[in-house]
Amino acid sequence: MLYPPSVPGKKTALAAVAILLSGCVRSSDIAATVTSTVQPVITKTVTVTYTPPAVPVPKTVMETDGTYRVGTDIVLGTYRSAGRSSQGESDCYWARLNSLNPTDIIDNNISIGPQVVALQPSDAAFLTHSCQPWQKTD
Repeated sequence: MLYPPSVPGKKTALAAVAILLSGCVRSSDIAATVTSTVQPVITKTVTVTYTPPAVPVPKTVMETDGTYRVGTDIVLGTYRSAGRSSQGESDCYWARLNSLNPTDIIDNNISIGPQVVALQPSDAAFLTHSCQPWQKTD
């Protein structure tokens, strides 16, 4: 019986390629070191608490000279002052105002002695100058 000539098999071909490649690789290529820097991932949770500013409460006493917004700075109502302050440079003056403009006067008065004024819902502001403190009476 006649056999066909021997054809190299897969094992033979693989062995030939391995031998061939082993001659192409240098030993320094095989022993190469790879260095890599990895940054850690940090997760933070921050809790923020917001406290809104306190809303100013209208007062029932006006201790100093100035213009006070009715309903915002001072409570609506009737106020009394003992009159001219000891540090007053003039007599006790007050004015009920339609606006924050000191010349926009609804009613006013000036005196050395005690004063009483009833602030109305339509009043925008109250101006006082050289008076002792005003106290709400009602």
